[in-house]
Amino acid sequence: MNAVPQIRRIGHLQQDLLVGMYDEFDPLGAALGLPPPKAEARHEWVAAALKQEVNLAAVTPAGEAVGHCFLVPGEQASAEMAVFVHQLFRRRGLGTALVNATLERAREVGLRRVWAVTASDNRAALRLQLRCGFRPAKSVSLETEMEFEFPAPRFRSLCAL
Repeated sequence: MNAVPQIRRIGHLQQDLLVGMYDEFDPLGAALGLPPPKAEARHEWVAAALKQEVNLAAVTPAGEAVGHCFLVPGEQASAEMAVFVHQLFRRRGLGTALVNATLERAREVGLRRVWAVTASDNRAALRLQLRCGFRPAKSVSLETEMEFEFPAPRFRSLCAL
C-alpha cells in the first residue's frame, strides 16, 4: 500500500478493474446514493460511467484501481464530476491528483465548466473541491453544488500588430 498509484485514462476495457474497487468500497451509497449498494446496480453504474469520454482511475503498481473520477456531460460545454477514492487510500492526496487530472482533461476536450453535487455534511469532499479551485454555486439543506469555471481564453489583439 506504500506504492504511489498512477492516474491514467480508462474505458470499458477496464470495467472489471473498477468493479473490483467498487465491490470493496466503503461506505456504499453514502455519496447521494453512490456507489449503489446493490451489486447488480453498482456494476451497471460502473458500465454507464465508463461510457463517458472523461474517465480517469488511480491504479496501483499491482494493477488495482483505488480511485476513480469521471465527467458526465451536461449542456453548454459543461459536465458533472464524480470522484471516489477507496477508503484505504484516502487522505494521501489521491483525490486531489484525480480531480486535477480530470480538470486538465476537461480543458483538453473543450469544457468550460465542471460542477459537482456533494452532500453538505461531506466535509472531506467539499475541502477537496475547494482545494482544487471549485467554488460554491448553490446550497440547499442536504446538498452543495460546487463549480469550477475555466478562464476565458485570451486572444491577441490583431490591432497591435
